Amino acid sequence: MKRILTFSVQLANRKLAIQMFAFALLLFAGLNCGTENPIEETEDTIAIETTATGSFRGDVELIEGVTIYMRFLKAGQILAQVEFEMHGVKTTSTNANIHTSTQLGVGRYHLKEAEPGDYIVQISAKGYQTKELNVTVIPDESISLDKIALDVLETPVSHLRGVLTNEVTGQPLGGINLQLTDNAGKVYETLTTVEGVFSFENLPVQQPFTLTIAHAGYEGKEVAVRPIPASETLELTVELTPLAEPEKLDPGQGLSIGTQAPDFELPDGNGKLHALADYKADKNVVLIFYRGGW
Repeated sequence: MKRILTFSVQLANRKLAIQMFAFALLLFAGLNCGTENPIEETEDTIAIETTATGSFRGDVELIEGVTIYMRFLKAGQILAQVEFEMHGVKTTSTNANIHTSTQLGVGRYHLKEAEPGDYIVQISAKGYQTKELNVTVIPDESISLDKIALDVLETPVSHLRGVLTNEVTGQPLGGINLQLTDNAGKVYETLTTVEGVFSFENLPVQQPFTLTIAHAGYEGKEVAVRPIPASETLELTVELTPLAEPEKLDPGQGLSIGTQAPDFELPDGNGKLHALADYKADKNVVLIFYRGGW
C-alpha cells in the first residue's frame, strides 16, 4: 500500500513537470517569434503643401461726417470692402484676414496671411479724389504702406447707392460683386455689405451706366441706370432671381438638368473624333445623334 501511494505521488509530480515544461516552451516560442519577426509600427503621413503668405498694413485719415470706402483688389477682382467713419468702423469685411480699427481720427487696416501677388488698395469718399495704392505681397514679409489723406474734388461728380435682395425671399444679399460700366467703357466695382447695401462714388455726371450682376445660384442681371446729375445720389433697389434647383435623376438615367457635362469624345459620320473641350469657347453645344440611312 505504501509503494502504491509513493508511485501515485511521483506520477502526479511528473505530470505537473511535463505541463510546466510545455508552458515554458510555448512562452519561449512566442517570445522568440517576436524577436525574429518584429512588428514595425508604421504611421501614414500625408504631406500638406502650404503656400507662404505675407501681409501689409496702412492708415487713412478720417473726415468728420464723411464715410470713407476702402476696397482691396487682386488680379482685377475686388476681394473685400471696408467702410470707415470718424467714430468707428461702419462696415467690416467678411474676409477674416482683414483687420480694421479707428483711433484718434485715423482708420487702420491690416491684411494678414495674404497670398503672394499684386494688390490694389482703393480709397474713396463722396466728393473726394479716389486714391489707389499698389502693393506686391512677398512671402514672409510685412509691408507698411504710406498714410493716405484724401483731397477734395474740383470736378462735379455723382453717386449711386442701392440695396440688393433675393427676389423670392426678400432677404439682403451680402458679399456680392457688382460692376458698373459708364458710357466710355470704364468699369467701377463694389461689394454689397451684409445688409445688401452697395455704393459707387464719384461717377461722371450726365451719362448713362449699365449695372451688371453675376453670382452663382442666381440669374445674371443687367440694369440700365439713367444719367445722374452732379452732386446727387441715385437710389436703387435691385432684386436677383434665384435659379431653380436642378432636376435630379437616378444613376443610369443620364445627366441632370443644370449639371455640367463631363469631358468626352464622339466620332462624326466620317469617323473623326470631336472632343467637348474643343467647343467650350462656344456659348452653346448641341449634340445630334443620326442613326444613318436604311
